[in-house]
Amino acid sequence: MKKIICFLLLSTSIQLSAQVGIGTNTPDNTAMLEVQSTSKGVLFPRMTTVQRTGIASPATGLHVFDTSTNSLWFFNGDFWVNYAAQAKYGDIKSGIQTADHEGWVKLDGRAMNTLSTSQQAVAASFGISGTLPNATNSYLVQNGTAMASVSGANTATLTQANLPVATFTGTAASAGDHAHGGTTDFQGTHSHNVYDPGHTHTQWTTNDDFNNSGGNPPGFTGDSAGYRTWGNINASYTGISLYNSGNHNHNITTNNAGAHTHTVSVSSGGSATPINIAPRSFSVNMFIYLGL
Repeated sequence: MKKIICFLLLSTSIQLSAQVGIGTNTPDNTAMLEVQSTSKGVLFPRMTTVQRTGIASPATGLHVFDTSTNSLWFFNGDFWVNYAAQAKYGDIKSGIQTADHEGWVKLDGRAMNTLSTSQQAVAASFGISGTLPNATNSYLVQNGTAMASVSGANTATLTQANLPVATFTGTAASAGDHAHGGTTDFQGTHSHNVYDPGHTHTQWTTNDDFNNSGGNPPGFTGDSAGYRTWGNINASYTGISLYNSGNHNHNITTNNAGAHTHTVSVSSGGSATPINIAPRSFSVNMFIYLGL
């Protein structure tokens, strides 16, 4: 009898140290316990937050269901971690990873058909289609546009309306009592009528000019070269036509205007070059959680 009892105890000890399968006779080699079911799950210990945090020296990896937060928690060796705080579909994060990882998909503008079928379905549920948003050189902001859309620019060009409300005025330095001289524009072939009583004018002209005018002006005299001059012009004679001298300009001098100033216009000298408004930044990649 004693031999039978010893055999049973030894047999039980061996069974307890082996792998255990519930719902299966062939548990996975890497698992001490494997539970298989198509209609039932594993029920973790349930307790309040006070009870959970009251566990003395919890083991790393210890799992409990917190009825106060209605979520599953585990102890990571230093503190309790809420599974509910882990990534959800559609979450956005930044990171220095260079490619997709653990369900996080890099927002680099690539075609949606490069993702897994399930990832495409999740993206479509958020209104993303065709291509992923390209977050390169973009900043996260709640700007009222469509979710996951990229809009705006990192540069701005100022217009006149963007300038301060100010009036720029000025005057040239006073040059004192002075006049202005210059040359008129080229006027082509033409003549001039003169009426200036009380002065003496000398004018050379040809015989044909006088014949065409129908008479000689007062004070007319001739010369040996076939040209004629006249001296003092009668105040009442107003029809003198000066000799047509062909295409020419005129030198003019304005009346002395006395000491005065001049209004000036000053160019801004600008070229409407866009201003880069992107601030100093830390380079990261942007990712969206779409699962595996």
